[in-house]
Amino acid sequence: MQERSVSPGSSRFGHVPLPIVLVLLVLLPIGPVGWFWGSADAKPRPRPASTLAQIATRAGCRVDEFHDGMNTNPPVRGRFRERARAADGSYVGKPQPTPEATIHALFHGRVLFQYRPGLARRDQGALERLTRADPDRLLLFENRTGMHAAVAATAYLSVMTCPRVDRPALAALTAFRERRRAFGQSF
Repeated sequence: MQERSVSPGSSRFGHVPLPIVLVLLVLLPIGPVGWFWGSADAKPRPRPASTLAQIATRAGCRVDEFHDGMNTNPPVRGRFRERARAADGSYVGKPQPTPEATIHALFHGRVLFQYRPGLARRDQGALERLTRADPDRLLLFENRTGMHAAVAATAYLSVMTCPRVDRPALAALTAFRERRRAFGQSF
C-alpha cells in the first residue's frame, strides 16, 4: 500500500475553483447581516389579549358562563313576555324594570349592570357614570333577587359578580359590556 503525502496548501479533496470561493465569501455574510437588519425593524409582539375571565380575576370578580342548567343569581335566562320591555340606560333613582323586562332585555342582547340594595351612593354614582358613558344596550338598576355581590354584570347565559365597586371592578365591567353586548338575539 502506497501512502500519499499531502503537501501544505493542497487538500485531499482537490482545489476549490476560485469563482466558487468568491461567491461564498460574498454570500455567507449576507445571512447574518439580513437577520440583523430585519430584527432591528421588528416590533415587539403584542401580548395576547386577556380573556374576560382573566380580566375578572385580576379585578377580584368572578365569571360564570355557558353551561347547561345555569341557575345564577342574578339570573341570566328565564321566562319573559314579549311585551315586557325596558329602555336602555340608568334606573338609579327611577322605578326599576320588572324581572320579566330584564330577562327580555338579556334575550335581545342587552347587558345588565345590577347593584345590591344599600350600595353606597358613591359606588352607585360610579356605576351610573360608567353607564352614561356608553348606554347603548345597557341597563343599570338595583337588584331585587337577593344577590350577595356588590355589583353584577349579566348578559344572556353569562354573569360576572364583583365584591366591590373600585377601579379594577369598573374596568372589568367595561370589558364585560364590550364583549357581551349584543350577545343574545340582538334585535
